[in-house]
Amino acid sequence: MKESQTKKYSVLVLDGDHKNTLAIVRHLGKTKQYEIDVVFSKKMSLCYFSKYVSQKHIISHPKKNPAGYVDDIVKILERKKYLVVIPVSYISYKLCSKGKESILKHSHITITTPENIDIASNKAKTYKLAEELGIPYPQIYNPEQVDIEDLEVSYPCVIKSPLELGNSVIDYAHSREEMISKYKKMCADHDFNDNKPIIQKYIVGEGAGLFVYYKDGKCQNYFMHKRIREYPPSGGPSVVAEAYYNEQILKDGTRMLDELQWEGVAMVEFKKDNKTGIYNLMEINAKFWGSLDLALVCGANFPQLLINDALGKEIQKWNYKQKRFQWILNGDLFYLFERPWRFCLFIRDLFVSKNDIWLRDIVPNLFQIIYIPVHYYKKWFK
Repeated sequence: MKESQTKKYSVLVLDGDHKNTLAIVRHLGKTKQYEIDVVFSKKMSLCYFSKYVSQKHIISHPKKNPAGYVDDIVKILERKKYLVVIPVSYISYKLCSKGKESILKHSHITITTPENIDIASNKAKTYKLAEELGIPYPQIYNPEQVDIEDLEVSYPCVIKSPLELGNSVIDYAHSREEMISKYKKMCADHDFNDNKPIIQKYIVGEGAGLFVYYKDGKCQNYFMHKRIREYPPSGGPSVVAEAYYNEQILKDGTRMLDELQWEGVAMVEFKKDNKTGIYNLMEINAKFWGSLDLALVCGANFPQLLINDALGKEIQKWNYKQKRFQWILNGDLFYLFERPWRFCLFIRDLFVSKNDIWLRDIVPNLFQIIYIPVHYYKKWFK
């Protein structure tokens, strides 16, 4: 047997505490074609317990020590030959984009520019670009131009971070008093200085996302999904989602990323206004998305595209399958605890959806079960 047929390429995947990282590790691992090493900031992380992880690297925390984080990655690359580096979270994308030249000396990475990540992570800049391109987005009320006490807002409204913080910072208000109180609390809790929280019109309707892979500024492959259930129920990550297609989402999402001459993966998120039927831009995620599992089971293998790019292989267009995915331990149980009258829907999806429980790699799922009381402790007491 030829060496090329038996050789396993080493892949370095970052952000071992993320569920989308686990999706990458599992789907690449089950092919038995790659040696998958994963980077962690702490041992008690989701992917640390996966049987598909070969080597585990504990390095500096990207938020606490951003300069040390990239330096630590480069040191790993100096010790072992990796075909490709795959960041997953926003913070690792941001830092790896800035440190791209150092990484490219040792391995391959497909990633957009720091300038593009800055536009995607700053909602004011994202919506400015959308306005220039004529892409609809929810009305924004600007508290920087008018004192919060005097701001005229329609209710309900959304209060959210103006910047990507790596986690969801969002709240909802149904009255003027509630809006002022929650706005001031968000400012105090997150120490916003020059950039104040955004107050935005609340849109009633389904959420949908366009996931893309760009090479040389052009869209090479895409996948779309719509949300069936979210957690928190008021608005949050998908806990049940299904494959989808919508011409407006594809057109508007790719127009924005074409304008930015994007490189690598991204997600453009939209929400349908039930009153008008129009999909409004919500944000651009310059990273792998939380619902990556769904794309993978439908045949939209974005991590494999990054590997193929490193190998210089031609990109093949895919026709993804129409499937539904349920994140049981990463949210749908939490949704059920808060909406027990939806029990029948929860049970139905156990039978009609793919899910995040892998019997052949069960230890990460056991870790998730242990985490459930931790989730509620943080929710209720912190």
